Amino acid sequence: MRKTIWLLFTLIVLIVLATVFGRAQAPVGRGAQPSAAAPAAGRGAPPPPPVAVFKLEDHFLQWRLLPSEKQYESIDGKRLMETVRAFTAISRKYRDSGHPQFWGRIIGTSADAENQQWLLKKFTDIGLSDVHLQSFDMVPQWMPQSWEVIATGAGKTLTLATAQPSYGSTATTGPGLDLDVVYAGLGSEADFAGRDVRGKAVLLFSMPLPGSWRHTATAEQAIRRAQDKGAAAIICSIQLPGNIRTQLYPTNTTVPTFSMGMKDGMDFRDLVGAGPVKAKVRLDVEMVPNQKTATVWGTLPGTTDETIYILGHRDGWFESATDNASGVATMVGLAEYFAKVPRAERRRTIVFLGTSGHHNSGNYSGTYLFDHRDELFKKTALMINAEHTATALPTLLGETIRLSNTASGMLWYGGGNERPRLQDAAIKAFEQFGVPIYAEPERGAPGGEMSRLWPYVPGVQASDYNMFFHSDFETAETVPPPGLAATTRAYAKIIEEANKLNLSDLQRPAPAPSTAGR
Repeated sequence: MRKTIWLLFTLIVLIVLATVFGRAQAPVGRGAQPSAAAPAAGRGAPPPPPVAVFKLEDHFLQWRLLPSEKQYESIDGKRLMETVRAFTAISRKYRDSGHPQFWGRIIGTSADAENQQWLLKKFTDIGLSDVHLQSFDMVPQWMPQSWEVIATGAGKTLTLATAQPSYGSTATTGPGLDLDVVYAGLGSEADFAGRDVRGKAVLLFSMPLPGSWRHTATAEQAIRRAQDKGAAAIICSIQLPGNIRTQLYPTNTTVPTFSMGMKDGMDFRDLVGAGPVKAKVRLDVEMVPNQKTATVWGTLPGTTDETIYILGHRDGWFESATDNASGVATMVGLAEYFAKVPRAERRRTIVFLGTSGHHNSGNYSGTYLFDHRDELFKKTALMINAEHTATALPTLLGETIRLSNTASGMLWYGGGNERPRLQDAAIKAFEQFGVPIYAEPERGAPGGEMSRLWPYVPGVQASDYNMFFHSDFETAETVPPPGLAATTRAYAKIIEEANKLNLSDLQRPAPAPSTAGR
């Protein structure tokens, strides 16, 4: 009897273990076989994650100030977010006024003029002096008017709504192109082997490389390879879960080139897999002349003629909440903070610049600063480039992107090893106020208007280049108010610490004369 009971018990245990092991080995995500009770989700939209039990914006982790840090309470994340929301609203207003496809705070447009005036008024209200616009005449600007990518095959028609032309892409003529489609995977030589793409539309998949911002189709030359092999149009699906619309920098191709969301790309690929597919590709572009942009200047006088510069570029694609409404918010927050300090206690004059930006043709403000660096920065103790100053930490989980209730890690530069006292002050300030940074600083400013100036000016910059950089997913909801406050407070502390140092402690020694060619 005991033997029978033991055998039955052993059999039950084996059945349970087999069931558990089988479930553990079952495929997950997009490859899983759906059950009758759980129908398959759409491409790029897997089974939904667990339902949120709180609003992210109300539960971001707070960095509590010590009693000795109470003066920094006025740099408040919720107040800083007022600027972020004002700037993203300007972007949406431009979109809704007749620009549904190519939109944002694009230089030379009404959105550019509107945010210039917004910042002029803000500088004036804060009490800055010498508030003015420095206007620039622009070269003719690439402005797409409308476009479409429509795929037809196997009795189906797909309108690929997330198709977005890369900046500067070659336009089509007349009614556009009607092309056979070839799927070339990741676009390596192995993917192109045996495929004739000459005169056809090439569909590529590209894996994002957050932090650059690059992706494999550019990093591994897949787009260039497709053109060299004779493609008549190139469509690159960025493999970020969902159906995110991304605006790529110039791909330097001479054929119409588009990015596309993951869901659209997978649907397009499956249509190609079902049989021959035709793609209608149309891109209408105007080169718009006689536009203007500007730098918005404001000054907070100090007790000496030595200067500190704080930059924040105003432009951006889509809502561009992190890039760079967050940076403008940080610049405005610093202006408000230091305007409350009596002039007699401000050692150096602080100059605030809302620059034109660098997304479209011509980095006008940045070029002016670089060309006039000797006269502008001869007595500059510090430059802070307020660029992408806060983003909620995104995590790629399976086939979804989730935002956590904390800020993302920042690429940073603190003046370099040749300015050890400034770099040490930056590290301590970031740590003091909870700015997440990497152990490895960048060799120079991570990007933006200071990327050419860092060899000449003592500079500090902390920036996040997130996984949905330059996309329509970069909304105000992705900016954490506590993270925005943390970066702004750290910058205020760095300015205060720099004001304890002399120019000789901050400025890099002049480089030795070149001996090249001797």
